[in-house]
Amino acid sequence: MIQWVGCQKWDTDFPDLPLPARANRLEFPKHMLTAALPYGVLPMLVCYAALFGKIAASPVFPLDRRFVPLGLLLGLLLIPVHEVLHAVCFPKGATVYVGLAPEKLAAFAVCFSPVSRRRFCVMSLLPVVLGAAPLALFWIFPAGWGAAAALCWPAAMIGLVSPCPDYMSVLRVLRRVPAGALLQASNSGWYWYFEEGEEV
Repeated sequence: MIQWVGCQKWDTDFPDLPLPARANRLEFPKHMLTAALPYGVLPMLVCYAALFGKIAASPVFPLDRRFVPLGLLLGLLLIPVHEVLHAVCFPKGATVYVGLAPEKLAAFAVCFSPVSRRRFCVMSLLPVVLGAAPLALFWIFPAGWGAAAALCWPAAMIGLVSPCPDYMSVLRVLRRVPAGALLQASNSGWYWYFEEGEEV
């Protein structure tokens, strides 16, 4: 169940679920958003490569500059959708708190139900479609569709760069969490553990 909680402080606590005593804390950088910025470099370069590639292949400049601000606005408006895409990946019956944190200029999706390592990775990376889809459209639009291209390219940039904390999280989980383990969030961070009876 997705529960919209509106605007909240970034460190707001929500009703969480108990963790087993055998749970191991998964450490993340204290300033997560800042630490994740380098993970946005490659997606940004991909977007610029697509733009310069289209400029080289087109007889006219592919973006109608008048519509670029609308493309930026579209990308920003899709950020809450980014969180909803996270939310739909949690198990059926799980409660996911979705809202906005204005002081961080960010949105969030918080759920305390345990998930497999694979589901965690899918949940983290699913919002990438909000950047990949408009970038694909930008590339296939004819050269004369400058207005449509100007809507898609900035939205693609935001859609591919904004998941940089998710990229970092997935790499950290793949490196530090054993296959077969469960991951569970709490108000104090993420933890991993094996189901009772399984060997670590």
